[in-house]
Amino acid sequence: MKFLVGYSADSGGAEALAFGLQLAQAGGGSLTVCTIVPETWGHPSMGRVDVEYARFLDQHAQKALEKARAQVGDRVPAQYLSRAASAVREGLLAVAEQEAVDCIVFGSARNTPRGRIREGSVTSSFLYSAPIPIALTPRGYAPDAETHLWRITCAVSPAAESMQTARIAHRLCGQLKLSLRLMTFVVRDRQMYPTGAGYDAENLVANQWRTQATEGQSKIIAELPPDPPATAGIADGKSWKAAFESMPWRNGEIIAVGSSHLGPVLRVFLGSNAAKIVHQATIPCLILPRHAD
Repeated sequence: MKFLVGYSADSGGAEALAFGLQLAQAGGGSLTVCTIVPETWGHPSMGRVDVEYARFLDQHAQKALEKARAQVGDRVPAQYLSRAASAVREGLLAVAEQEAVDCIVFGSARNTPRGRIREGSVTSSFLYSAPIPIALTPRGYAPDAETHLWRITCAVSPAAESMQTARIAHRLCGQLKLSLRLMTFVVRDRQMYPTGAGYDAENLVANQWRTQATEGQSKIIAELPPDPPATAGIADGKSWKAAFESMPWRNGEIIAVGSSHLGPVLRVFLGSNAAKIVHQATIPCLILPRHAD
C-alpha cells in the first residue's frame, strides 16, 4: 500500500509522518511525503521579486523534506515531493491521484489538547470529500521504535451500512497484517430534562440497543472472511467519553469509522457520531469512504 503524508516542518508534520511510517511498515508499503507551497505569481516582475520568492519557497520546502528524510531513514521505501498549488487541498489531491496512493495521513491542529484529535482547516476539507481513507493522529503522537501496529478497532452499528465499513476495515487488516475488532458504542447520555418516560425507560431502550448491537456484530462476523479473524466488543457509558474509556486500548491500535450515509458514495463524509468517536479517541483514527453496496 502507498501512504501520502501531508507534511509540514512542525510537530504536526512529525506526528503524521510517525503514523504514516507505522502504516507503511505494517504492510510492507511505501511513503510519499509531500510539502505544498503557495503558487507564485505567473508573470515576472521588473525587480525579479517573483523569482526570489519562488526560490525562498523551494528552499523552505527542501529543508522541511530533509527533516522528514532524517525521521524516516531507510526503514521503508519513501519519496519526498514539494508541489506548488493554489490551495493545500488541491495540491495534495493532485499528488494522491498522480501517485495512486491508498490513504492520506494528517496530524492534528496545533490548538488540540495533547493526546486528542482535532482537525484543522485543511484536514476538515478532506473529511467531507476525500475519495480515499483519511488517517488522523493525536497531538503529541510519538511511538517508540518498539511500538508496532497490531489491531484495527472498527466502529459499527446494527445499521446495514456497517457491513460495508466492516468489509473495508477487514480488507485493510489483511493488507496491513493486523487483527480486527468490531466495536459498537452504546451511550446512555442523560439530558438535564429526561423524557416523560423517565430514565428507567431510557435504560431499557439502551439495553435493547445493546442486544441488537451484539446480534448485529455476530451477523457481520459471520459474513466476513475467516482470515484475519474478527472479535467484537461493546463500549457502554453515560457519555461518549465514558463509553470510549470503558474499553481497553493499547499502543499500536487504530480506530476506524465509516462515513455517513448522507455523504456521497465513494467519498469520505464524517457524520456526527463518527466525529464524536474521533474526538474522544486517544489513538490514531481512520475515516473510511462510503462505498456502493
